[in-house]
This record gives sequence, structure tokens and C-alpha cells, in this order.
Amino acid sequence: MMVNMPRACRWSVRLVVLSTVVLLASPVLRAAVAADTAAPVDRVSQASVAAPTAPDATRRAAEATGLDAELAALQRQLDRIGDEDIWVRRRLIRQVDALRIEQASDGVVDFALITYPSSDGLQIPAYLFRPLRAAAQSMPAVIYAHGGQHGWFRASLMRRIIALVQRGYVVLAPDYRSSAGYSQAFYEAADYGGREIDDMLAARDYLAALPAVDGRRIAIMGMSHGGYNSLMSLIRAPGQFAAAVDFFGPTDLVWRLTAPPGENPNAEPGDRDRFARMVGATIDAAPERYRARSPRYLADRIREPLLILHGDEDGVVLLQESQWLVAALEAAGNRNFAFHVIAGGKHGYPDEAWDHGWQLAFDFLERIMAPTPIAAPAVGGGVN
Repeated sequence: MMVNMPRACRWSVRLVVLSTVVLLASPVLRAAVAADTAAPVDRVSQASVAAPTAPDATRRAAEATGLDAELAALQRQLDRIGDEDIWVRRRLIRQVDALRIEQASDGVVDFALITYPSSDGLQIPAYLFRPLRAAAQSMPAVIYAHGGQHGWFRASLMRRIIALVQRGYVVLAPDYRSSAGYSQAFYEAADYGGREIDDMLAARDYLAALPAVDGRRIAIMGMSHGGYNSLMSLIRAPGQFAAAVDFFGPTDLVWRLTAPPGENPNAEPGDRDRFARMVGATIDAAPERYRARSPRYLADRIREPLLILHGDEDGVVLLQESQWLVAALEAAGNRNFAFHVIAGGKHGYPDEAWDHGWQLAFDFLERIMAPTPIAAPAVGGGVN
């Protein structure tokens, strides 16, 4: 679903949100906000392609000032909310990021907030980015899966997303089930390697149905948990994606839950119980279910072109997780992949190291997807 809405109306919608937040001392209102599982109100940002006239420049300056004022107002509300109001606080943080995403998009790329249904009917909110000028022919597309199972798509990634769009791609960035900043029910719908992958496949179907997208040229990419989702999407849906880029995704859920304490920095207290709820059994009772959600043990199902990138100083997802996947791919006779270790690369930072990794990703996608660049590329930072 996507609705064209004048900018003045979009401001009014957000100001209504702000007014609601002011009243959150009411438990009834707080419960109503927390129960909302729908995506935010759809809105589209479409800037003129032509050079702005003097009135246009004045209007754009006023709009920028308005967005800055909204951000400041949201930040003031956020400062007043205590940590005990965790669901309200997360929602506000995500709304601040959404405004920053709109700011970064304005006049650079076409931006829309959309929702699409997943396999079970759950509405998945997502950010859709396209070139300002409609292409003469259908374009390739990229799904960007954010990092952190309970993360969300962040404004810090916008320079990378803009670089993709300017290279000739439509980009869809879903806030798949379990993403923070929505309702408690949406957050707790987490399903590691399960229905969250359905959300990725439904994102692919959404893109393939767009007239502007060539359904034969849809790739998926992501960092950390987003890299894991990219790998699992190839495994679950052979032939549906043109390619994938895995930035330092974890590959072995069995090891995560059975490694000695301190061996895996990506492990967290309570992991065994949390994953048992998602998988439906403990790892001791049904280890095969955990292997079925671990790319390392499913590498023989990967056929599409794959790029794997991992920093040699990653202290969150260890380099060995990508090395295990590479060994499994080679054992399966797969030669349709490339693996690069990024010197000085930590978990998505610093930019100085990962600029090289992103350039490798851009070059890889270009070879396979053959996009038509629409503007000088922009390369920037961001970790998510």
C-alpha cells in the first residue's frame, strides 16, 4: 500500500503523533499505542527533477526547517520518557530515524513508506527507494535486510542506500517481524530463520510486482543478522534471487548455543530459552531443527552468485563463521561465490575499512545485475 500525500499533510500526521505522545501519561493511551501492529502512515517524498526555481528553493528550505523542528520536538518528548516506558521509547527512537531518512532522501531519491503482507498476513513495514526520474525500462532491485534481529532500518545507512539507487537499483528495506520501534506483539513475533525469512521472500514478491522492477534481477543483502537473512533466503527460495551479498552474517546456530562460555561473543544470556521458544524445542531435544536454521549446514542448497565479506577484526560475529560457510560451499562443489576478508574491518566499522567492502559489493552486483547508473555514485558510512 502506498499513498501520495502532500508534504503539509504528512507534517500534520506526524504532529498528531507528537500530540499523542504528549498524552502518554494515560495508561489507556499507552496501551493503545503499544497494541498498534500496523506500519506507520504511508507517505511519499517526491522531489522535482528540474533545477529548483526561487520559489522552489524557498519551499524546500521551509520544508527542511519543518523537519528539523519535528525532529527537535520528538527528541524533547524522548528526553521526557523514562526507561520504564520501553515500548513508547523504542517507537519514538524509530520515528526520529524515519524523519532523518526522509531528510536524507529529499531531493536525492524517491522515498516511500509502504507495507506488504507476509506469508501469514502480517503487514511488514518497509522503506522503498527509487530514482527521482522514472527509468525508461524495468530496473534491477535490491532488498536490504537490516542487522540485529531486534534492530530496524536506520538513517545511518542512507549513504549506502543512495549509492545503490544512483547506481540504478530500486531498493526495499523491510523492518521485518521482531524489528524494534513498533508494537510489543510485532517485536515478540521473532522467529530466527523461520517466518522472518518468509518476510524476506514476501519482500521479493512485492518488488517483482512493481512495474518498474525486473523480477529476474532482484538481489538481497545485509549486514550481520541481515547477512544471515540473505543466506537463508537463498537457501529457502532457490532460483528466486539473482544474487546475494552477506556482510559478516552468523552461520552456525548450533555452535552459538553450545560453545563454551566466552568462546562466542555473539552469544547472549538466555539464548537457549529464547531460541527454544522460536524453534519449538530445545537444542538438546531437537538439534536437527537448529541445523536447519544454520547456513553452514545448508550450503549445498546455495546456487545463486554469492559474495561473502567479513572483517578480520570483527569482535561480534567471528571471522570463523564465514570461513566455515566457505569451507561448506567448497565441500559442496560450489564455485559460484567470492569471499573477501576486509583488513581492519570490525563489525561494520570503521568506514575507512568498509568503504572497500562496499565497493566490492557494488562491483559484484553490477557484474550480475547490469544496472544503468542514473547519477554520480555517493559512498558513505553507516552500520546496521
